[in-house]
This record gives sequence, C-alpha cells and structure tokens, in this order.
Amino acid sequence: MFIEAPAVELDGDAAVIAVDIGGTKIDVALAAATGAVLDRVRFPTFAEQGPAQALDRIAAAVARLSGPVATEHGRSVVAYAAVSPGVVRSDGILFAPNLPGWERLALADSLRAELAVADVVVANDVRAGALAELRFGALRGSDPGVYISLGTGVAAALTIGGQVVAGAHQAAGEIGYLTRSTTDPAVLHNGHAAFEEMVSGKAIGAAAGRFLGVDLDAAAVLASSDVSAQHVVHQALGELATAIANIAVLVDPERVVIGGGMMAHADVILPIVSHHVRQAVPFPPDVLPATFTEDASLHGAVALALDSARTHVSRETI
Repeated sequence: MFIEAPAVELDGDAAVIAVDIGGTKIDVALAAATGAVLDRVRFPTFAEQGPAQALDRIAAAVARLSGPVATEHGRSVVAYAAVSPGVVRSDGILFAPNLPGWERLALADSLRAELAVADVVVANDVRAGALAELRFGALRGSDPGVYISLGTGVAAALTIGGQVVAGAHQAAGEIGYLTRSTTDPAVLHNGHAAFEEMVSGKAIGAAAGRFLGVDLDAAAVLASSDVSAQHVVHQALGELATAIANIAVLVDPERVVIGGGMMAHADVILPIVSHHVRQAVPFPPDVLPATFTEDASLHGAVALALDSARTHVSRETI
C-alpha cells in the first residue's frame, strides 16, 4: 500500500518535488505543503530513446525547481516522488508498452542516484491519481473508495483506510486485464488486455470506426448523435458498469470516482454507468466525477511526496 499520511503538519516553508512520467510527456512540479503546485516544467519523454536521456532531463528540471525556483518561493524541498504507467516494481516497470526499455529500469534507485537524494518514492500513475482524489478530491472522507481512470486505456484503484492498495505484485487495479469466460487461447494468454480492448477510449474509437468506415477518436464518438456511434458507446459503458458493479459487490465502496480524459464527456458517461450500478448492486455506491480531470497523476505524485514527508517528520518526532 501507499504510505498512510499521519496527522503531522509540515512547516509552512516545506515543499516537495513531484515527477509524472508518461509515454509522451514528463511533468516535474514543485508543490507546497498544501498540495498546491507552485511551479512546473513539462517536456517530451522521447520514450523510444530509452530512459537514460529522460532521467537526465528530469534531473535538470528538478535542479531548477528545487534550487533557484524553490528559493524564489521561500521553500525548502523535503521529499521527492515519481509516478509512471505500468506495474512499477523495484527492478523494472512492467506492462508499459509506451515506455520501451523501461522494463529494466529500477526507477526509485535510478532517480535517487540521478538526483543525489536519500529517497524517492515511486508508484503507478493511476494509483497516484486515486491518492490525489483521496487526499484532495472526490474520495476524501470515503472508505472504501474506488477510482477508475478512463482514457486511452482503463485502470482502477482501491482505497481502504486512508491508503491506496498496491497489491502483492504492485499490480492491483489493472482491470484492463479482466477476462470473460472463454476458451479462446488468445484471450487467455497472459498479458492480453481483453477488457481494455472493449471499454477504453482507443477501443471505442476503433469500434465506431468499423461501423462508420472512418477513423474516429473516443471524444468524437461520445459526442456523436449517430445511432451506430451511440450503440458502441452504450455497449462499452455497459461493460464498464458491469465491472464496476462487480467491484462494488466485492468491496462495498462508499464512492466510485471516475477520472481520465474521457470524462470530458461526463454528461454521457455518468448517467449510463450510474444507472447500471444502481440496478445491479444491493448497496450501490455514489458514482461521481473525479476532481482532477487533468494532471491527476501529477497531483498524485505531489500527494505521495507529501505523505512521505509527513511520515518522515512523524518518525523524527517519536
């Protein structure tokens, strides 16, 4: 699980550095103890060039933000955190096809060495988004809670007792790999994201494109009044709602919060999902839009760094 934030206040001049690594871009932010982002740097990942060059540019951005910029804001950096797609393990990042070569990268160790700092906390980006909602957003005060990230791909996170569940293999919430009863060896193959291929933004665009004979993205399909497009949307969201209902029956969450890029069309998504969940779950949770519809992972990295800093302060004061 993530570190549980103890009831310890940081000094008003404390700040943290948060790094959000994506397949196409990297964000590095300086944030206050309140979670507010004070300054940030964004640059391309150039993922196909491997992790070394990205780590070099992350280090340069951190040096700028933790040095002169932090001084300008009257802040002292007390903790660092980084988040990434995929299953972030101590010896590599798995199931992150947009980051080729990163499967052999020990992210925490590499960043500690690159930044010359004692500790960098690392985590999966979707679970970080859940942490942002838990600390600052729509999951605050709820227990248990479920966070769904609905974008190009689809993933989830479970929050219990003020923490985000990571799982025995750091792979909790990878619902893109949910399967249905089948004997098809292609579907049963390890690593085949069968559910994601039905409900993600990429899947919705592809399915509607096959019906309509044109290339479409999910945003266009969700906004379309075409009958075929609406059929694709309802079918995909029905599958999503069924998965959410099954999760809700298992863990009895107080709230389910949906974020990700597709939530730009929350007016389409929420009524369909909410209706299915209310019909299927004996004690249905509230289904709400996420607070952080943009930069959820970055705000999650901020929350992760703040939790780490508070834990360190707590240990010092014992």
